[in-house]
Amino acid sequence: MNSSTSSSKSFFIGFTLIFFVGITTFIIGSEYIVRTIVAPKSDFDRLRESLHSTQAPYAAFADSHGANGLLNQNGFINLSRRGDNLATILAKAQFYSRSSTAKGVIIQADPHHFASYRLNSDQLALRDDLFKRKSNWFQFLRPVYRQYLIQYWKAFFFSSRTAIQPKHTITRLLDLPAAEVSITSSIRAGLHKPIPSFKQTKFADLYAKGIQALQKKGIKVCLVSFPISSPYKNSVTKEATYTKVMQFYAAFEKQYGVKYFDFSSALEDSQFADPDHLNTEGAAAFTKIVLNACFGLRQ
Repeated sequence: MNSSTSSSKSFFIGFTLIFFVGITTFIIGSEYIVRTIVAPKSDFDRLRESLHSTQAPYAAFADSHGANGLLNQNGFINLSRRGDNLATILAKAQFYSRSSTAKGVIIQADPHHFASYRLNSDQLALRDDLFKRKSNWFQFLRPVYRQYLIQYWKAFFFSSRTAIQPKHTITRLLDLPAAEVSITSSIRAGLHKPIPSFKQTKFADLYAKGIQALQKKGIKVCLVSFPISSPYKNSVTKEATYTKVMQFYAAFEKQYGVKYFDFSSALEDSQFADPDHLNTEGAAAFTKIVLNACFGLRQ
């Protein structure tokens, strides 16, 4: 064996060893970070457990507007989660409707679900994981975690580990600088702008079919447009498609006999934590309002 062949073999063995050690370290490290640091602070598994086990006769399904805007009560559970698109919201409601105790659901009816960023959000893998009773052995491979693995590693080495931030906060929008509120409202309104052809999207058809499917099971359906602050509303209502989407939701009341409530102006700005999310005070007030309006429940 000449020196060239020996050198190539040594290089291959060394490279293979380094590659194997690197992959093994990444797998073990990722699993450790997710299991011990990320998962305990995540609301995903807690929500999944609630979805599979709840006996509450009434439930709400929405994105962060619902997650921040409603509080669990006797006989009512809030199964909303930030980032959920309409496909996920409706699929979760369908899953919940299989429960023998399910009587009624609150389904979000907000225009931003027809914004480009929401329409392009593919959450099929996330839903598949949510509806499984048991998760994969390797937690870091689950879709809810694997998409953020690089960020988790960066945070592990370079960021201080702080406690999880509660979804309900006492922060008041009115305590924030007016200029900051105005800019934030404008930015979020631009991001949330519905596309003009929203009625031709699969989500529009899915929304109608989802409501009908729930009704066929004898589930009371209540469509709710969640509260937004006046600065945010002043920004979004400048867009013609905003009004058209609100009219789209309102039409379901006559078309299918479901209840629909536009609560976009129902609360004071002091009850918001930011332009379109309620604080703890707002969530407590809104929970009472919506449960009474939708199901006649008085807490």
